[in-house]
Amino acid sequence: MSLSRFRPTALLLLAALSLGIDAPAAHASDLSADEQRLLGQLDGSRALHDLRRLSQDIIRTPSGLGAGTVVSGSPEERVLAREIAKTLRATGMQVRLEEYPVRAYGYGPVALTANGASVRAIGLHATSAVWGHRDGVMFAHGNQSSGHRLAARLVDAGSGYADDYARIGDVRGSIVLVRRELRDWPPPQITEAASHGALAIVFYGHPGSDKQPDALRQDSLWGHEQIPAAAISQRSADALRAQLAAGPVEATLESHVEITDGLSRNVIGTIRGSERPDEWVVVSAHLDRWFEGAADNASGVAAVLEIARAFKRSGLKPRRSILFVAVSSEEAGQEDPERDWLAGSYALMQRHPELARNAALIFNIDLLGWTTSKAKLNATADVLGLETSVLHDLGYSDQFDTAITAGSVTDAWNYGVVGGAATAHIESITPDYYPLYHTQQDVFRPEMYQNMQTDLRVLTLSLWRAATQRQLPIRLTAVADAVDAGLAADAARVTDVSFTAVRAALADFRSAAAAVERSSRDDATRLLMHTRHSLVPWLYASNDDFEQVVRTTPYGNRVVAFERVRAALEGADLSAAKKALAALYEGRQCLQLSAEVYQRERAFWAGDGGWASRFQQRTPPPPPAFEAACGELRHANSDRAALATAFTALRNDAATQVGAASELLTAKLRLATDSLREFSRPH
Repeated sequence: MSLSRFRPTALLLLAALSLGIDAPAAHASDLSADEQRLLGQLDGSRALHDLRRLSQDIIRTPSGLGAGTVVSGSPEERVLAREIAKTLRATGMQVRLEEYPVRAYGYGPVALTANGASVRAIGLHATSAVWGHRDGVMFAHGNQSSGHRLAARLVDAGSGYADDYARIGDVRGSIVLVRRELRDWPPPQITEAASHGALAIVFYGHPGSDKQPDALRQDSLWGHEQIPAAAISQRSADALRAQLAAGPVEATLESHVEITDGLSRNVIGTIRGSERPDEWVVVSAHLDRWFEGAADNASGVAAVLEIARAFKRSGLKPRRSILFVAVSSEEAGQEDPERDWLAGSYALMQRHPELARNAALIFNIDLLGWTTSKAKLNATADVLGLETSVLHDLGYSDQFDTAITAGSVTDAWNYGVVGGAATAHIESITPDYYPLYHTQQDVFRPEMYQNMQTDLRVLTLSLWRAATQRQLPIRLTAVADAVDAGLAADAARVTDVSFTAVRAALADFRSAAAAVERSSRDDATRLLMHTRHSLVPWLYASNDDFEQVVRTTPYGNRVVAFERVRAALEGADLSAAKKALAALYEGRQCLQLSAEVYQRERAFWAGDGGWASRFQQRTPPPPPAFEAACGELRHANSDRAALATAFTALRNDAATQVGAASELLTAKLRLATDSLREFSRPH
């Protein structure tokens, strides 16, 4: 039975009962009168009403990407942004919509049949369709209905990599059924299928599809537009594979896409600060989504709206300005083949560098309020102390774990790493959500949001304290400690590279930062903000699993992997050598893809100057010699001694890159230290 069929009054009653909204804070005595007044304005049931409305009521149009989808540059995105702006204006605050360019895709319905029977399917974002227009130029991949329908035999291509095609033989002129890559993204199986002459690709499977066999998983595939692509459920795939085992299957595919340049828009509401209006506190959530996206991320937008109401209704005047932001195009939209997501937050940072330069706190919201016994609060190291005190004073210390890392899969990356701002982000989900993630199953169910009131209180108190404290507890010393831990780990792994200079520079930086942090001068906070903004983007990188690591670490990972490959080859263990190389993203790709496809994918990874390329936070691919060595490793009769020599050279090249990254960090740390020491000199 679907809870969406309940009438709103019954829905909100159930929500209020499940949330325990009137429960007092365990440490109310630790809260000031203003803080208690502000928190008293929060209403979790009202946030759930917005969550339901945002996910179910406003956008009801069908889409080839899945009903309810709000994709970058689409009419649906424009409608939803305007509705969010209208709701914010109703609080009495100033609101504006800021447009920026995106790559826009408009999708028609998808129709897939197998031996005449319909199979439920969706298109995959940033892939091709059977027919359509790309920048005004028509294309048609079909062989029926004036190119609008594609009819061909269906072939089970397994995992869709080079070895699969070597096993099954000629697939030219066919539609291939492929199990989607579960770890690396984007899946290069589209390029591989096209290189073998397949006319289209149908994906199935995703992490959690065993628990949700009817789920249709949506994601952006980053402009892999070589051949039409569609996705079906695990259950449908199991049925098709059974049919293929029994005999031939003839399939038809109809799909349509219009690809062009478009506009997306961020919604920004403002409460102007009373004393320091040019210092900023920001709460942000992305408004775009796949399907109805109740958790991801109508929950986040609903939280922004409720917090905005609470601030306005309280009548309190913050010292710093507060922005209430709904960014668009988080899931996709940036025209950068290296990383196409996080477009809206990147546009915001590019248009307003002062936000990161003078940021007291940027709190990102993505999936909020989920029913869980313990959530996690991620914060940049400089403000982790602030967030820890918030949890303590609310009596929530036992309900949250804390961490100082962020991944490059949410807007928090653009705020905290690319922008170098103080950033926090709540992860309020449990493992049972992942089978629903980016599928049509992510629908509103009020019993799944019993943490909404708790999470709203943490967010609101964090924002209020960042907006009102005269001197913020910005701890660049804590940043130094976190980076030093990463450098120490890399130094232990890469013993032939000296980390002495960079760790000495880090120690000097820490000492200079400590002196400023102890200062009672009014401008100390501003200097710490500016220093953080200019330094932090150079400290970190994103690893193969989209996690935040110290800049030297990805190169250190290569050193370790190549050493293990060499050792395995010297021990005549080809299987162990391949396993060691597969620890790297590039290793997995080169071992699975044909040589031609791997070359094309390497070019694809080169990037186009977006947020991932700006500070080289995604490590460039290894040198061309890696491609040749990896290709030889795939052959059972390869010269293992020569290969061991090749991987030794690659290992040494990676070590050189560790040293270069270390030197860059040293230079950036010294510049930051000079700035801090200038502040501390007597005038």
